[in-house]
Amino acid sequence: MTLKSIHISLRALLLCYNGPTSWRIEMSSPSLKNEPKILSCAEVADYFLVLVDREAGDLITQLKLQKLVYFAQGISLALLGQPLFKEDIKAWKYGPVVVALRKKFGAYERDPIPPPGEMDFEIYSPSQKELIYKIYSTYGEHSAEYLANETHTHSIWKEAVSMPDQMISKDKIAEFFRKMKVPSTFLSISAKDTKRIITAEDEWWMNYDSGVPSEKVTREMLS
Repeated sequence: MTLKSIHISLRALLLCYNGPTSWRIEMSSPSLKNEPKILSCAEVADYFLVLVDREAGDLITQLKLQKLVYFAQGISLALLGQPLFKEDIKAWKYGPVVVALRKKFGAYERDPIPPPGEMDFEIYSPSQKELIYKIYSTYGEHSAEYLANETHTHSIWKEAVSMPDQMISKDKIAEFFRKMKVPSTFLSISAKDTKRIITAEDEWWMNYDSGVPSEKVTREMLS
């Protein structure tokens, strides 16, 4: 058994029970118990890619990833009062886009994106992991085209897409998603949810520990 495998087994035991219907991951890093830092868009995207259940046939393209990241930012601003990531969002033809993610993943075009080759799970607070998971479990079942069409109904996209800079400010995103009246219970996490989060991270560690390139894992899932 490797050190990473031992780490997986120990993490599975680090659960903190917070009432009859709510569970949270309790991380061992003291820094995560303070105010969570604002992530980068790449860090948010990487965690979405970790959550993809490729063995079940789930795949994620760069277009779909862009929409998930947009919804995550909106929900974070509306319910938590702070951005999930630092970068700005622009209104492009196929919906809201984070330009830095387009540069990073654009080469995949319509092909599925493999899991990240490197991850530091300790940079994410429990609440950030839970938010990203809830966005994925809610919106991830839809196709990229469906999500793009959904964002085309958003007034903030309609207003910004014809502007010279096409910028959708964080203030406007926050205001729009608050008006959507997303229930505060959206972020409620069950024991089953927590188990799925831990399983997704453990599967990433096992693939990493095996030395199998992430691109090969995705190809094998498609074959």
